Amino acid sequence: MNKFLPSLNTQVCALVLIAGLFLQPLSVSGQSVVNIESFSRAVGATLDGEQIQKLYNARLTTGNIEMVCDSAWRFINRNEIRAFGNIQIETPDETIWSDTLYYYTNRDLSLLRGRVIIMQDSTTLFGKRVDYNFFTKVAYFDNGIRLEDQDGTLIAERGTYFQNQDSAIFKGNVQLSDSAQYAEGDSLFINRSTQYLQLYDNIFVADSTNNGTLTGDYLEADSTGRRFVDGNGYMRKISSDTTDTTHIFGDLLLLLEQDSTNLIRGYENVRVWSRKFSSVSDTLLYDSSTEVFELISHPIAWHDNIQLTGPYISVQMDSNEVRQLKSYHKTIAVQEDSATGRLHQIKGDTLIANFTDGNISRIRIYPNSQVLYHTKNEADEPDGAVEYSSPQTVMYFSKGELQRVVAGKNDGYFFEEFTGLANRKLDGFSWNPERRPQRPDSEVVPRFPPVPKKRPFELPRRYLEYISTKN
Repeated sequence: MNKFLPSLNTQVCALVLIAGLFLQPLSVSGQSVVNIESFSRAVGATLDGEQIQKLYNARLTTGNIEMVCDSAWRFINRNEIRAFGNIQIETPDETIWSDTLYYYTNRDLSLLRGRVIIMQDSTTLFGKRVDYNFFTKVAYFDNGIRLEDQDGTLIAERGTYFQNQDSAIFKGNVQLSDSAQYAEGDSLFINRSTQYLQLYDNIFVADSTNNGTLTGDYLEADSTGRRFVDGNGYMRKISSDTTDTTHIFGDLLLLLEQDSTNLIRGYENVRVWSRKFSSVSDTLLYDSSTEVFELISHPIAWHDNIQLTGPYISVQMDSNEVRQLKSYHKTIAVQEDSATGRLHQIKGDTLIANFTDGNISRIRIYPNSQVLYHTKNEADEPDGAVEYSSPQTVMYFSKGELQRVVAGKNDGYFFEEFTGLANRKLDGFSWNPERRPQRPDSEVVPRFPPVPKKRPFELPRRYLEYISTKN
């Protein structure tokens, strides 16, 4: 039998040859060289007719990439390495952890599967299926992505991260959350270095710092505080004392933050509702420093039972109360009498209405003022009307009721009560209660549950060890 057993020297030579075979660097067709730095055990095998080397507790390097894993398969005749179990990859730009890796050296492409974590500077990405190119630094997540940095957390069903451009595209149930803001949409493009983003479809943004909510079809934002909404724009702003809420709707909304000042621009089909004031117009301009709303192009404004119509209207607010209304050029104000339902009408080139404690206190109309005012008897029943023209009219009110009228030289007359008097109208009369915006029936809320604080999987052992050394 001994003749069939090799001598001791023959065994030693064979072990040296085997070790030499496994330690040879892998280079096929002039592609990237993979060096085997260390391993605890090596086994040769054949897989589907191909020769492979199985390495256990291995450490491999190629170029500036270093990998450790529980086991690795090295294909002898093609540019592929497979690694399994507690994989950690180090490059000058990132550290990567995964359960499984298919690495194609000729393309610098890694197929990472299982619990995948990519850490780049202050950014950490989590996913379960990630294709990563070490040359282009592009990562494709097709089965969930979670991005964490010092500013907050982002999750989506899938995404692409471009490290060199510090940009990313996320698709499917996108959510962003930090200590002050929450946003969601169907897809997102973001450049993190410039803080520029585009959020698409079913957008919802909640800003706890400014007590604001924003929704629409498309949102564009950047680091200057600019936010632009295109399509079905809606903004809700709760006052600092939480006593009032302003709702603004428009096809286009533009929000600008300048130091402590907020500027709001609304365009096309703009509607405003608040407890004290509502309006419709083609264009809206608002400046938080002056608390002035400017309504341009076919505007109508309402306050309690007063409707104001003109080509331009400004509304001066003061701590959630209307302080002054102004309208220029062929303006007309209509007030519905609370007792009789008749419509008092005031017309002129310029109208200025002042308010005290939220109630109308004074109206000045000049020049070319015209007034149609319906009178009542002691029983608050209709009892005729007064109509006149004057260069100027000043009307004084108490708790919303007319108390005194001061007019210049006037030309007018008094109508006895008669059938049809209630329907009398001044030229240019406009009364459109059906167009008056109403408070939204329901509160706009996010579609998705909050962003979970928990990571999408149990963290790998080598990742936990790495983090512990950094703390």
